Amino acid sequence: MKKIGFLLLVLVLIIQPVAAQVQQEDFKPEDMTTFTIQVPHGVEGNGLAVGNSTLSAYLFFESYYDGNMNVTVELDLPKGFVLHEPSVNSFSLQTEYDDWYRLVDFYIPADTPCGVYNITAKAVVDVKGTKHTIVRTTQLKVASKEEVANDVSVSQLIVPSDEDGYGDPSHPSNTLVVQETSPALKKLLEFTDLKIEKEELTSTDMGIELTNAGNSTIPVIVTYDILDIKTGEPVKAFKPDIMGMKADTLCYATVTLSPGSSSLISLPIYISPDAMGGDYLLRVKVKLTGTDWIAVTKDQKNYCNLKAVGTYNNYVCRLFTRNYCPGIFFSRPRKIMDRFKTRNLVLIALFGTVSFAAISLPMTILWDLSHAIFGPFSFLFTGLFNEILLYMLIASLVVLIPKPGVISLFMMVRFLLGGFITGSFTPITFITLSINAIILEFLLYVAGVTGKNPAPDNRLRMGIICGFADVISGYVSFSVWMVLYRLFYSNWYIAVNLLIDGFLYTFIGTWFGISLGNRLKKVVE
Repeated sequence: MKKIGFLLLVLVLIIQPVAAQVQQEDFKPEDMTTFTIQVPHGVEGNGLAVGNSTLSAYLFFESYYDGNMNVTVELDLPKGFVLHEPSVNSFSLQTEYDDWYRLVDFYIPADTPCGVYNITAKAVVDVKGTKHTIVRTTQLKVASKEEVANDVSVSQLIVPSDEDGYGDPSHPSNTLVVQETSPALKKLLEFTDLKIEKEELTSTDMGIELTNAGNSTIPVIVTYDILDIKTGEPVKAFKPDIMGMKADTLCYATVTLSPGSSSLISLPIYISPDAMGGDYLLRVKVKLTGTDWIAVTKDQKNYCNLKAVGTYNNYVCRLFTRNYCPGIFFSRPRKIMDRFKTRNLVLIALFGTVSFAAISLPMTILWDLSHAIFGPFSFLFTGLFNEILLYMLIASLVVLIPKPGVISLFMMVRFLLGGFITGSFTPITFITLSINAIILEFLLYVAGVTGKNPAPDNRLRMGIICGFADVISGYVSFSVWMVLYRLFYSNWYIAVNLLIDGFLYTFIGTWFGISLGNRLKKVVE
């Protein structure tokens, strides 16, 4: 029995070291851990810096080992670099996927020679008394400022843009849209009950395209200033305080530019209610990470100065439609009606009914059908009814009754018939018809087509006046749609629509309408 016990003891003493050795061999540092270093922070691979910079080295260690390990990480910097943090850090990781990270600040003196420097991080991992060493090395290139300035460039500025930095086609390029109140409008508002409602702070975005033509990864910080074009001083209205913080705290972006690549970023432009319309200079500044040195400056002056556009149209439309249009139609109905004989009123009502039956009623059916077939160019078809046929009736009615107010009464009949029969009592219909009537009445009266000595037989003059009036009313109609329904139309589409549907079709309809009016005049007489 004593011999058997002795043999078992010897066997245990032999097996324990072998088992420990097998367990130690099972722990492979490269497979059971992740150890990385970034210099500067955020740069994968070799970084770049200039003299007189303060950078942060990012150290990260993660364990995939289901057990306790003690780790000591040491950062070894080149000679001359000044550490602001301890170079050695010790910590313990308890479980699987437990991790540790640290930002270690260091300074590169201004007199540091240009060149490539090796930065080494060493991690000593202690697992159950057995130590393993992991070494990571990265390179940091210290370059001259001239070299960095030649490699980095701002290739494009896009103002305004969407949140991704791409152009915003809903506004003209190099234009900031702000709500600006003119002095004349302020005086006008004093006599009305309208109030200008402004948001405390509005914002848009601008896109900045950066290019790195060099062979190193370059981390940069991008910011901007909007300057007074005369004094060169920053305009505070375009960088207001936000939630108690200066706008510079929010209006910047950090970018890591890979070698030989371009990156498109976006930055917000905050606009306070105090911003005024005018020409401004946009200046984009690109700083190398870790320093206040501005590597690149890009001024928008070389392309087009920023222009802050005041949105007067909203208020003018509201003042016009709320105060003037109803006043013309409803303030003095007796004086307006007394200008016309009974047969004139009957004739106006007849023409208004014909326009409703021949134009408004068919268009309720053909409007959606034409949009489904022709898409955005449906105005080429609908203009045959809404412009040519309509202005044939208007021109012929003016020839028969060349008096101020005839067009207003004609439009009123159309509006009332359309509202009661088709239910089209809409603000847009009322606004567009009112504006169209007022502009036509004014231009025809000024041109002498209506009035004391009317001359409605001149086809060329009548066609140009009606075409010009319809272009104005068409533009106002587009503005009303965009203001009330937040729609957007491209400039080329508006121009083509106004040129063809607004002027050309109207001119043709007016030309034939005068001939029709002269023939009807013989019948009436």
